[in-house]
Amino acid sequence: MATAAELDVVLRARDHASQDIQRVAGAFGGLQSTALKVGSVIGTFFAARQALDWAKSAVMAASDVVESQNKVQVVFGESAKVVNDFAARAARDVGQTAQQAMEGAASFGNMFRTIGLGDKVSADMSVRLAQLASDMASFNNADPSEMLLRLRSGLAGEAEPLRRFGVLLSEARMQEEALATGIIKVGQELNEAQKVQVRYQLMLKDTTLQQGAFARTSEGMANATRITPAAVGDFMA
Repeated sequence: MATAAELDVVLRARDHASQDIQRVAGAFGGLQSTALKVGSVIGTFFAARQALDWAKSAVMAASDVVESQNKVQVVFGESAKVVNDFAARAARDVGQTAQQAMEGAASFGNMFRTIGLGDKVSADMSVRLAQLASDMASFNNADPSEMLLRLRSGLAGEAEPLRRFGVLLSEARMQEEALATGIIKVGQELNEAQKVQVRYQLMLKDTTLQQGAFARTSEGMANATRITPAAVGDFMA
């Protein structure tokens, strides 16, 4: 059994330890309070900085939309509404922002207007190809922007970019298609404008199975991850 002296030592040690713990707790409490204040200031700074960056991005996005709208108006004239209507629902229908949809359609429209097609025909064909790019990307698990480039290359006469996606644009096949659809007669050669039209027809003919792929799989992970950022991008703009 412990003696009275030993118990006195233990009790004093306990009291000293308790006092030390209280002092440490007090110091920690002060440090915690200071840290919270500093953290609040830093948090406010970074929140303000983040809000400023977001606002800057939003302004730039809005500016890009205006520029694209101007381009669409110039390229398609009175038929610009066809493209604008497509762009307004592009996030849901093709997983693109309105600005991306307008830019894609306008890039095709430039080519169609160059070969002398009217604004209404150019607008319809451009929207059809912009939609096709997303469908082909969905069907082949590819990048939509890459598919847009491949389709533009195909229209310009490069057969290879679309070959592995089932679109065959050989000269012989184009000649056969042009004769079958009455674009030319036997013995005639295709001019540049006719070649673009035939390539367009073959693109649609060879991608029948791929058309509508985006809508069919819009609830899947791949397309859902395209729709959401596009919707956010439209909201920001």
